[in-house]
Amino acid sequence: MPRKPKTPLLILLLATLLGGSAAWAQPTADKETQNTAARAVSLLSFVAVDYPEAVSDDGMRDRSLYRQLQGNVEVAASLLEKLPEKPGRNQLQRTLQDLAAEIENRAPPGQVRQRANAAADRLAALYQLPRSPAEPLPPAQEARALYQDRCRHCHGENGDAPQAERKLTDPARMANLSLYDFYNVLEPTRNDAHNRDIDGDLSSRERWALAVMVAGFAAPEIAPSARRAQEYPALVGLPGMAVLRPVELPDDARDALMWWRAHPQETAHLQHPLARAAGLLYLGQTAYRSGDSASAYHQLMLGLREGYAQARPQLAERNPALTAQLDQQWQELRQSILDRAPSNEIIEQFQRLQANVVRAREQLQPTSGSAIYAWAVFFLVIALGVGGLLWYRLRRPRGKTGTS
Repeated sequence: MPRKPKTPLLILLLATLLGGSAAWAQPTADKETQNTAARAVSLLSFVAVDYPEAVSDDGMRDRSLYRQLQGNVEVAASLLEKLPEKPGRNQLQRTLQDLAAEIENRAPPGQVRQRANAAADRLAALYQLPRSPAEPLPPAQEARALYQDRCRHCHGENGDAPQAERKLTDPARMANLSLYDFYNVLEPTRNDAHNRDIDGDLSSRERWALAVMVAGFAAPEIAPSARRAQEYPALVGLPGMAVLRPVELPDDARDALMWWRAHPQETAHLQHPLARAAGLLYLGQTAYRSGDSASAYHQLMLGLREGYAQARPQLAERNPALTAQLDQQWQELRQSILDRAPSNEIIEQFQRLQANVVRAREQLQPTSGSAIYAWAVFFLVIALGVGGLLWYRLRRPRGKTGTS
């Protein structure tokens, strides 16, 4: 019997991720603004992770940690005050006040986690933080030597440090963090868990590789079945693999994401061609917004050849009108990049094209109850692409503990 779609959860997540899309036309945030916002996001993410360790049902478990989490919220609120005024900032400030009150009243951990993560997501959206890399995730092997050189003495040979705050093998704790959360800890301008000797000279790719490796310490040992990729297609590609926290997903999807994000090189063959096309368009937009039109063009054409072209025959049978529209949009966007059309026009073309690719993916989705839910999860994650689509000018992008 098909699973009943968990609609309320999806609506909540979609509202969190898409809230504030009215700010889509704001100009690109400068580096200082991005770092300030990312620092606040990291603080809030670790409030969500560490709060259950600070309180218990019958009292205080760790008073010093509890006070630190209260301080995290205060610092995040002060950082928000320093950020540029935008529509929605006042509402976000009230959310942080509510979060502080919940911690003061020792609200249940699930409630605090949801509030803290919602505030982090809203802040990232409002200040246009890209939380997914502009290229495919690197394999964990790329970071092995780095981990042994810089991380092992604090976190253990395989993430098995005896101190709870340094331990990287606890699935319950690690499921509360996204790959982007791990990445953010490794940016010394955004998190003070490490000094610059540890991560100050790391490239973005090295940080993502370390994030993938760290995620592997708590990942299930057995790979999920290929059927899981059909049920949850967004979890085997970007941006979903980078930005979703496993704890927010159903159990089977949570375990699958924890394995896939630790083995991104094993997911390419699991992606539906249109999911791959949508992900490549997301990467193309990210590259274009950063000023790299050559990479944007490359991602666009890769999405055409390795994604859309493979699914086009089936789509043409199902919806000829949408197929014709996509054919035209792909050609127009290609020509606009070659002709160096105005940036706002190209961004809008990216937006329309990806929205229709998502629509095409829905057209080809099976219609069982389980598949409906799977598509909703897919659309939820693509919403981050469409958040990276609607929040107009994205560019590349603290907490208590680190990942290296």
